[in-house]
Amino acid sequence: MPIESFDYRSLIAYSAEKAHKVVVGEAAHARTTLWCLQPGQHIHPHVHAGDHVWVVLEGEGQFLSEGEGQRPVRVGTVLIAPAGTAHGIENTGSCGLVFVSVSAG
Repeated sequence: MPIESFDYRSLIAYSAEKAHKVVVGEAAHARTTLWCLQPGQHIHPHVHAGDHVWVVLEGEGQFLSEGEGQRPVRVGTVLIAPAGTAHGIENTGSCGLVFVSVSAG
């Protein structure tokens, strides 16, 4: 896979029905997606076999994790969910919540 570069803002797309996932790239050991959530939308806590890293680019919300409680997130927040750790998010703000997700494994 060649090196790619892009402006994430050109990929932002929302869905009125649910959190919207835009696949940015897939490599042998990682997948990169851009998540776009309108106010009130969420991703239920869920578990993966690989590690996940989330970087909040726009908006604010609450990180959701079973057993770990909620954590506020805003622009610049970096979240690391090790393999097997429940992780989710809710847009509690008044504008769009956009974050990049890198899944390893």
